[in-house]
Amino acid sequence: MSISEPQTLHYYDYGVDELAYFDVGKGKTTLLLIHGFGEDHYIWKKQIEFLAPYFRVIAPNLPGIHCKALPIHHTEKPTINHYVEVMHELMHHLHIEKYYVLGHSMGGYIGLAFADYYVNHVIGLGLIHSTSFEDSSAKKESRLKVAEFIEEYGTQKFLETSTPNLFSNKFKKEHPAIIQDVMDSISDTAPETMIQFVMAMRNRPALTHLLTQKRIPIWMVVGEEDIAVPIEDSLQQTKLLPPSNVILLKEVGHMGMLEATHQLNEALFSFIQAAEK
Repeated sequence: MSISEPQTLHYYDYGVDELAYFDVGKGKTTLLLIHGFGEDHYIWKKQIEFLAPYFRVIAPNLPGIHCKALPIHHTEKPTINHYVEVMHELMHHLHIEKYYVLGHSMGGYIGLAFADYYVNHVIGLGLIHSTSFEDSSAKKESRLKVAEFIEEYGTQKFLETSTPNLFSNKFKKEHPAIIQDVMDSISDTAPETMIQFVMAMRNRPALTHLLTQKRIPIWMVVGEEDIAVPIEDSLQQTKLLPPSNVILLKEVGHMGMLEATHQLNEALFSFIQAAEK
């Protein structure tokens, strides 16, 4: 099953434009895959192909990716909840009431806020190279510098300076073409969109209390060489979860979808299967 087939690409009108989404598979259980910052939904290609024979998989672009940015007024702070609402409306549009959310990085932040608010819809949450912590003071300062850089130099220049650092040293040396593909995939994204994402991440609160609740299962995928979500932070959080809900990917950075495809696919499948029993 290939997600490149035209019939699997659909469009949802979120008020100012249409975002593209994949809707693949016909299983009784639905997975909502939310990509991270500096990516589009094609980052999930290998996961969709692996999971679609067993589950229905919805993988949207976030507003602003290959479409117009959200109309957030300059007097209003961008928040993660702005994206939660669009994802919720998409699932409502598809008449899907219950689903698991799997989020990569910023997609995990959206997933956390989603699970915290839409308690009658989210039945499980996967945090893939993500964190329930809020930004530290230093990270918040760094976010401001990123926003300033994007405003001055644009999206493509930012991606060229940041994207390679998301991968392990070994992967960078062996697969430069894959990293280039990731950068090229969203190089057309407007700086306005990128800055909205940056500020939404900066403004998010901690949601670590979700890791100790018993209502829904939460899983964490951690990269041993992840510099975007430091291993020390991840290990603090994994202690709050059952060991079976955690996978540590050796010699992997922030991009397990590409760096450790088979391991990640098997882990996601096992997580969902265990929750369905």
